[in-house]
Amino acid sequence: MFSAAAQTNPDGTVNVPVYVTNSANFGPSRYTIYAGIGTGPLLPYLFDTGAPNFFSFYDTNSSSASTNGSFTFSTGLTYYYEGITSMVSLGTPGTAIVTSDPLQLAQVRDTQSNIFHGTPILPVSNPAMPQADGTYGDFGAGFYGNSLLATVLTMIPLNRSLSLGYTLDLTAATLAATGQGSLTLGIPASLLAGYATNPEVIRIDLSPSGTNIPTAGGGSIPGYDKAQVAGVSVTLDGTNGAAITTNMPLVLDTGGGPNAVLYAANLDPFNNATNLMVSTTNPPGTTLYNVTGNTTPWGGSVDVITNLNGGVRLNSGGYFFESNIVTFDLSSGYVYVLPVQTVPEPSSRWLLLGGAAALLGYGLFQNGRPSQNGEATPAR
Repeated sequence: MFSAAAQTNPDGTVNVPVYVTNSANFGPSRYTIYAGIGTGPLLPYLFDTGAPNFFSFYDTNSSSASTNGSFTFSTGLTYYYEGITSMVSLGTPGTAIVTSDPLQLAQVRDTQSNIFHGTPILPVSNPAMPQADGTYGDFGAGFYGNSLLATVLTMIPLNRSLSLGYTLDLTAATLAATGQGSLTLGIPASLLAGYATNPEVIRIDLSPSGTNIPTAGGGSIPGYDKAQVAGVSVTLDGTNGAAITTNMPLVLDTGGGPNAVLYAANLDPFNNATNLMVSTTNPPGTTLYNVTGNTTPWGGSVDVITNLNGGVRLNSGGYFFESNIVTFDLSSGYVYVLPVQTVPEPSSRWLLLGGAAALLGYGLFQNGRPSQNGEATPAR
């Protein structure tokens, strides 16, 4: 079908394009990856770091309409699915770049929404018909799955010299330079060495789930919680002049939409807070991001949700990735955040990433565009 070697960087990492689609109906910006099931075509899916598994509406009527599982997003949207075993390919609309080992994924048969979500998504009646947002489902890139429903990204064979994990560059700087974002599979030692000496890089502890998730070749690795970061410091200024600082877990969520969403019943008085500041707790005091004037970079707001399905947490919103390169290092249990605020010159871009040899493949692909849903934050 394809030559994986032709798309592999000299350090063994592999680049897969992540496209950005602007949509008036589904948020200001949505991250999309192309994935194919078995020998099927590569189709657009929401690239969602806030969900653990691959939920696909493609060819949903090709076998029985039975279901053996369900998954409910934070909006109340529930997918009812049949678990199937298949390889999954990632790439461009017409070309596969990498293919996973066979894994369990979820072929969605039906959906249901409660009043918290709003208008339900109807069951798929035509296998060729995408969802209303132009995607064929949700491609989970979070790491709180299990052996019964695996995570695609840990099931892709990689060079053994690499740490298991991935780097996401969806920054405005890269979009301006290449026209698309990048998912780089595998973490070379040179990148980690560059991060260690770069004072701009913020290293945060990942929060172990206590459940192992399968990896390519029949192995496994410790998984991490839905809120990948155990705790950040959150300061809120209310509309009545009140202020509060508290700690809570953080979900770094490409599918999080335009809003900064806090799931916490005690913070309800701070809904639509005039200011939000999020900073690290270990070590303390490093600012991750701010929202001022109750307006996020994507025109969203600071929302407090008192429905705690999924636990107390802060959802970053998808806009977090617009100004930060993010590396999830599963082998070491860290997430690295590199703020990128401006469009760098091509020659200096590698220095920002921690070394010229670290990620030679960033921005290899150009073209295309398609769409979102995620840990899924409510549209307001």
